Amino acid sequence: MDVICDTSFLIVLVSAPIKRIDQVEGEYGKLNFLVPDLVIEELKRLEQISGPKKAMLAKTAITISSSKAKVVKVKGSKHVDDSIIDYALNNNCAVATIDGNLKRRLLENNILVLTLSKNVLRVIGPFKDLDLKFKY
Repeated sequence: MDVICDTSFLIVLVSAPIKRIDQVEGEYGKLNFLVPDLVIEELKRLEQISGPKKAMLAKTAITISSSKAKVVKVKGSKHVDDSIIDYALNNNCAVATIDGNLKRRLLENNILVLTLSKNVLRVIGPFKDLDLKFKY
């Protein structure tokens, strides 16, 4: 299953990497993480304008994205979230995010969401709400 990642997910992933991803893949198939080129641009901006800690997280997220995920070109939009939703709908992808507003919009569009909350990887969707309880 292809999973497109937003900036918030990548930042959290860098600070607390997910473990036991193989159990999620047992449920949903191999997870192919995709990172939109617009998210890479957003991370580069964060690296430039943020304080030292957040800048380091952004830089690490860029490095991990380039080596562990596939960077994909997405149609530009006023908002990165709009581009992520559009890509997910047109390519039948799930989306990994921490952003509450984006999660709501994804669910309204019947898009499967992967998120992290209180040491639990959650997979939520319009027809499924499943706590997988994987520590990260």
